Amino acid sequence: MQLNRFMIRPFVEAGLREELAAGDTTGGFLVLDDDPVQTGQIYSKAYGIVCGLLLADETIRMLDESAEVEHAVRDGDEVSPGTTLLKITARTSTFFAIERCALDWIQQLSGIATKTKRYMDMVKGTKVRITDTRKGWPSLRVLQKYAVRVGGAHNHIFNLSNCILIKDNHIKAAGSLTNAVNTIRAHAQHTFKIEAECETLDMVREALDTNVEIIMFDNMDLEEMREGLKLVDGRAMTEASGGINEQTIGPIAQLGVDIISLGDLTHSISALDVSLDIKDIKPSALRTIKRLEEAR
Repeated sequence: MQLNRFMIRPFVEAGLREELAAGDTTGGFLVLDDDPVQTGQIYSKAYGIVCGLLLADETIRMLDESAEVEHAVRDGDEVSPGTTLLKITARTSTFFAIERCALDWIQQLSGIATKTKRYMDMVKGTKVRITDTRKGWPSLRVLQKYAVRVGGAHNHIFNLSNCILIKDNHIKAAGSLTNAVNTIRAHAQHTFKIEAECETLDMVREALDTNVEIIMFDNMDLEEMREGLKLVDGRAMTEASGGINEQTIGPIAQLGVDIISLGDLTHSISALDVSLDIKDIKPSALRTIKRLEEAR
């Protein structure tokens, strides 16, 4: 999955519109008579996987077409405290206006990429595919899913139009899983696979009888999933989902399921600490960087 400026421009515009509103009532007054060109940098104050650089870049260029932005790293690179991410040459007013938006894009998306990479390291040596879910921030899903890919995992369903995923409420409305599958299969385009969410082993048996292509073990414990895998016996892809976290993912991956989907990748993250400084890095940040390096 790749981002380009055309895709991200609406997100960047919305962010700047929210940030600037009627104008900068602090920094704006400092450049009324003179708005000199300055140099500065965005840099990391933590260890992690960087993501969102293009959004920060576009934020700068949208307000200052004459700005120069040099990428010192790329999305997906590992960074540490003190790593320079972007080198910027721009008007003073540009630094004032873009600081929060540019940093927010990087820190939030880097938080997702960093957490995703941590999960990927936990399942090394297995054949399981780690994916996200739709849980997260409405209207920003494509950016979250991009960050998941940057962290090394895969994407699950993007929206209701690109996947057939039969869930509990669909089954209730249709009267049974079998009715839901038959009805949907009769109307859906032939290129779609059908995935059924199964909460019990009886539902797994029913799903197998309908010949769905993917069976989700939803909120099952290890023993239930182990039995579910025996029932499936290679006749469908298998996915584990529901409440999976850093403490439980290892044993689940060892079971041999094909996919593990995690809402935790996007709905519960810690942002990567990044800062922007005009000219040199400020002393307080240098102290933080030194302390983190010594603690490592």
